[in-house]
Amino acid sequence: MKKIILSLLVAGSLVSCSDNKFEDINSPVKNPTEVPGYTLFTNGAREMFDMMVNTSVNENPFRLYSQYWAQTTYPEESQYQMVPRQIPDSYWRNGYVYVLNNLVEAKRVTEPLLEDINVDSEEVTNQLAIIDICIAYTYLSLVDAFGDVPYTDALNIEILTPKYDDASSVYDAMVEVLDNSIASIVDGSAGFSDIQDPIYHGNVTAWKTFAYTLKFKVGVMLLDSDPSKAEALINASKDHIFTSNADNASIEYASTSPSTNPVWEALVQSGRKDYIVANTVVNKLNDLNDPRLFVFAKDPIDFPYQTKENGAGETIKLDSTFSADDVIGKVLIYTAEDGSDSVVYKTAPFTVTVAEEKKGVRLIEGGTYGTANSYGSFSHIGNAFYEPDLPGVILSYSEIEFFKAELAERGVAGYNSADAEMYYNNGIKASMAEWGITDATVIDSYLADPNVAYATAEGNWKQKIGSQLWLALYNRGFEGWTTWRRLDFEGFVAPPGLELSDIPTRFIYPIQEGTLNGSNKTSASSAIGGDEKTTKLFWDKN
Repeated sequence: MKKIILSLLVAGSLVSCSDNKFEDINSPVKNPTEVPGYTLFTNGAREMFDMMVNTSVNENPFRLYSQYWAQTTYPEESQYQMVPRQIPDSYWRNGYVYVLNNLVEAKRVTEPLLEDINVDSEEVTNQLAIIDICIAYTYLSLVDAFGDVPYTDALNIEILTPKYDDASSVYDAMVEVLDNSIASIVDGSAGFSDIQDPIYHGNVTAWKTFAYTLKFKVGVMLLDSDPSKAEALINASKDHIFTSNADNASIEYASTSPSTNPVWEALVQSGRKDYIVANTVVNKLNDLNDPRLFVFAKDPIDFPYQTKENGAGETIKLDSTFSADDVIGKVLIYTAEDGSDSVVYKTAPFTVTVAEEKKGVRLIEGGTYGTANSYGSFSHIGNAFYEPDLPGVILSYSEIEFFKAELAERGVAGYNSADAEMYYNNGIKASMAEWGITDATVIDSYLADPNVAYATAEGNWKQKIGSQLWLALYNRGFEGWTTWRRLDFEGFVAPPGLELSDIPTRFIYPIQEGTLNGSNKTSASSAIGGDEKTTKLFWDKN
């Protein structure tokens, strides 16, 4: 485990940099021999969020895999090329080195405090439970990316070639970790302090709710692969899960470095223009006249009239007619003579005439997914994502309400099909609120639209729930991709030259693992059905 050793050496360097001549005057507090557990936890928790929130093409291509964003100059990641940048290696390293190594070390340093009579043992117990909840989340994320991964032998400095554990057994182990954490949390006692805990700011009850909700999600993930186990997990947790956006597992980023949102760092601080909003999601938002369109995207472009040659060597514009076969609808922006904008939704079939050009007709247009796009020719990612302090989220209330809608349709764990619409609507409302859309008239109108209303929206329940959950997860690329993998709803497109069957269903194993841990990697590859990006994970049965 070369990567783990490197991390430990780095950690060691943080506590061994004093000059000998100061040894006699520096107190142990100022010259610690060991990094405190709370510092390691804080670092590990922040790295856990950064691992899932960041949008570096070298580490996290999931906003591309989920087809929320398109690329400009270099579209390789939208074409699912993993090897050139060794993306799986980076995700693996982030999980094991920067997250789990910090958390496991935090646990090792904290556990002896249980025997310290000068320390509140209940507070320490809660801290250990919180650390374990984060460990469980991280391992689940690794499994959901790769399949079988090292767990039993992982993070053991004496085992340089750890074996890979069966993915379903890691899931089982993480459920046990969550159960132990839930059982050990002492309600009413402290955990980490507000400053030490960047997620729930010392609220131990909130951590317990997060653990229950994560367990609930594990149950949902297993619905197709192990229905009885899934139902048992859901039944055991459903009364203790998120009930509002206030419960969301989120982190507050700062407005100044070094704790800014990694998305801002990629879009603004880098000075680069690598991403634009993708036509896949823009077309869906346009089709539904979705008010989130102007949150997720910005910068309308001039209406792209059709053109032809007039016979005199001149290109002239034509009326553009949209048939019902082309599009359900389009959100158009008209500019009045006084410069004010008005938004008009047109249901197909409709025609935009050349005569309307004087009204400055514009629309939100996404870049073509899977190809290189001109940054200036398409609409851009919404303003919220250009803010350095945009919160990062890894589990949300809206997500849970959509899970309930799914459970209602399946008739699992006491959820009734008659309530599917209610949960579906709750999920949409929670997503709207999460993005600052609170006008009840706007939301009610959206829910009543025949293309959105649960009773009349297109497709079966997987299509209805899956596509709306996908929209709600717009800033959570990994989960948007996972939702598509799990529910197989229609709407994703194949990049030019590829087929829908080429869209990845997992990360391939890290390239370096072939060199450092080749035998175990080969065994794991065989166990999952081949180390291919289109190999389905154990829970992906349909």
